[in-house]
Amino acid sequence: MTETDLQRKHTRISEIREIIGIFEMDIEDLKNSPLKIKLIQILNASGDCYIGSANLMVKGKGCSDFYRSMHPQKTKEEALDDAVDGFFAYLSDESEIKVVKNW
Repeated sequence: MTETDLQRKHTRISEIREIIGIFEMDIEDLKNSPLKIKLIQILNASGDCYIGSANLMVKGKGCSDFYRSMHPQKTKEEALDDAVDGFFAYLSDESEIKVVKNW
């Protein structure tokens, strides 16, 4: 049975997510290393997309809150790139790092 079959059979299912993989990256001089990115494929009525979900959030110098990028992308590669770029965009020696609970 495919994901589409499940959605047809059980009409209350609005979205199905599949974990494609987890990437771990060691970051020099980062106490909470490794940075882990979970790649998720989202299947819904508007079509498939991918999201990269990081296990760490970063709060850059002068920022009011922690950040992690989770923008839907068309490909797995774009989702991984978005999540990693989002982390490094705010990472500096003055940044604060927060581990995401229930990542």
